[in-house]
Amino acid sequence: MEDRYTKDAIYICRLMFGQAVLELLADKQPVTNRALEEKIKVMLPDAEPELIYNVALDLLDVTLS
Repeated sequence: MEDRYTKDAIYICRLMFGQAVLELLADKQPVTNRALEEKIKVMLPDAEPELIYNVALDLLDVTLS
């Protein structure tokens, strides 16, 4: 059961990170750590954007390896 929730959490982090990047690009803003955290804060006001950002970067790193 935990594996299922872990996979769901991973997919959500990927989606949030991807959405934040797309919104920044659409607004012609630079894609920076700070900008991504701010976008994620707006999407999930009760979440910890640093955690989501770090998980998304770790997942991206693993995916590209």
